[in-house]
Amino acid sequence: MMAIFAHADDEAVSNVTPLLTKYAQEGHTVYLVVATKGELGVAKHANIPAGDTLAMTRAGEAACTCEKLGIKPPILLGLGDGSLAKDFTGKPLHIKLDSLFRLYKPDIVITWGPDGGYGHMDHRIVHNVVTELFQSGEYFKPQQLYYTGIPTENWKQTPNFKTWVKEMFAIWKPVKKEYLPVRIKCSKQNILDALAAMRCHKSQFSKEEMEDIKLWMTNTNRDTVYLRPFIPIKKISYSLF
Repeated sequence: MMAIFAHADDEAVSNVTPLLTKYAQEGHTVYLVVATKGELGVAKHANIPAGDTLAMTRAGEAACTCEKLGIKPPILLGLGDGSLAKDFTGKPLHIKLDSLFRLYKPDIVITWGPDGGYGHMDHRIVHNVVTELFQSGEYFKPQQLYYTGIPTENWKQTPNFKTWVKEMFAIWKPVKKEYLPVRIKCSKQNILDALAAMRCHKSQFSKEEMEDIKLWMTNTNRDTVYLRPFIPIKKISYSLF
């Protein structure tokens, strides 16, 4: 399995981390791929300026995340933060992901949906390039591509957020549940491991913000990770394999 996102911490807010640790514990090989260095993700509480120091910090946080989830060390593509949509064709990301597919030959790939969660252009470009590679049919593997999604039906009741997470909630683009037919139920321990991994991102979230992200992770998808398959399936599925 290979989960591909734009930034270290995307795996947390997309709510995919309980699934990653679940399948790792079941004996599957699981990788997390991070496209950008995240060097522009300055947060006031961390007091780390934009640039190489922040990029190194976030690389360490990605490594911490993978350790907490019990998955392989992160694959860091090292592209510029906020740069993915600036290239006319997306070629730099295309080249790197093409190499990954050919080298690792993952059975399953998981990435952002076309919405990019809340519309972030780096997220959307990751979605676009992963999809164009998959749909080309040039690879024996991956055999299935999944997009993350948070059900619209779970959006009915807003948790009592106290930080900027409330603003992210307001602009998030949920997906109608019937369009998310792959539904992976995760254990309490999977969710605890996912929360522990989220807390690795100290450069991005203050303690108060982490409490809101915890509310986000435990209230939007509850105990289930919802996915939309690129290749349509005819019925609800509760397993990736």
